[in-house]
Amino acid sequence: MVTDSKDPLPNFPPRALIVGNFCHDFLIRDARVVAESLGGAASFISTVFDGLSVPYLTVSKVGADFAYSTNQTPIVVADSKTTTFRAFFGSSIAGDGHGDRILKRIAACAPILPSDLPDFRFDFGMAVGVGGEILPETLTRMLEICDAVFVDIQSLIRVFDEIDGTVEHVNLKESGFFHLLPRIGFLKASAEEAPFMDVEEVRKLCPVLVTNGKEGCTVYSNGGQLQIAPFTAAELDPTGAGDCFLGGFAAGFTAGLAVSDAALLGNLFGSLTVSQMGLPQFESRILQRIKDKVETRKLQHIDSCDPGERKSIHQMPEGHEQFKKSLVTVRSECQLNGPASPRTVEQVNGQHKLL
Repeated sequence: MVTDSKDPLPNFPPRALIVGNFCHDFLIRDARVVAESLGGAASFISTVFDGLSVPYLTVSKVGADFAYSTNQTPIVVADSKTTTFRAFFGSSIAGDGHGDRILKRIAACAPILPSDLPDFRFDFGMAVGVGGEILPETLTRMLEICDAVFVDIQSLIRVFDEIDGTVEHVNLKESGFFHLLPRIGFLKASAEEAPFMDVEEVRKLCPVLVTNGKEGCTVYSNGGQLQIAPFTAAELDPTGAGDCFLGGFAAGFTAGLAVSDAALLGNLFGSLTVSQMGLPQFESRILQRIKDKVETRKLQHIDSCDPGERKSIHQMPEGHEQFKKSLVTVRSECQLNGPASPRTVEQVNGQHKLL
């Protein structure tokens, strides 16, 4: 049984459509649960969009056991459980943020169907499933109703061990989504996921973003590639960093930033995310500073290039280093406040609980 309890559209009309299930996330370190949090890429990207004032609509399914409040009410599937993940870490996180993490899906909600999507157009869409909930026909429908679609490869290639739910991957060519790549705006993958596709082949079909933790990210296109610098961060939990990267990138790119500048904004939000446990909370003062820097940079970029060059993927625009320095200054203000650290607290705003 499905209960469609969608709220009235916020900030109508929404510019963005986020598709992916909300989750229950448990972070386990040395056999001890150290955090419980609202999870799922949709929740992390929603946090970034809220912070950057991007109006959006989320299509997400949860079970009757869903434990958190969200800005937009998900579709409740009464006879299903909420998708749940357990992330197991050793005593320390490896340098790349993922090397010693074992992720297991212990419950899965129903998939999101084409009929679950709204019947109007969006400037862009985010296909960000985490538990196998996005089907090829659902992505096809997104491509029909969105002017551009940003896709996380985990939506396409994740499979799950039948016994214990350990997250595994299939090659992108075997995923059932490969034929849709020429219609995708950008495909994002982590350095751990990139080996499950032929980047040289895929970059000819759609631009590819590969994130690599403390090394920053690389943008691949048919015309070349760009290495985008990282931001330093005191890492506590890598969960959701790639999601917040993609949210920051998409928000920046669709607002008018050059690809390299948008990727830099994505790196910034990724660094802010790993400094916190669970779903991040961004200070309003810092968010306003970021929005001001983005608006200034967008105007500089428009004034300094011809219209045909504004969306060039493989060129580093003039002033990119100055933009990075301005964001480093903002990032430093966050570091002065000190990173979040694990501590015993009660649930905060219904979103997460550190134990």
